Amino acid sequence: MNNYQKRSVYISIIVLAFFLALSLITHQWGFFLWSLLPVFIVLMTVFSSKINKGSGNN
Repeated sequence: MNNYQKRSVYISIIVLAFFLALSLITHQWGFFLWSLLPVFIVLMTVFSSKINKGSGNN
């Protein structure tokens, strides 16, 4: 895992923790639930870019 991927994972964890705390404080779980999809899309994009680069060398 390169530095860009590590940084993306750390930022995603921080974002999810922030929205989880916000949801726990306000008792409105929409904040947390609506933050899951964008975070997972970003993580899928970050990790799929390395897979595509590796498969092109064959």
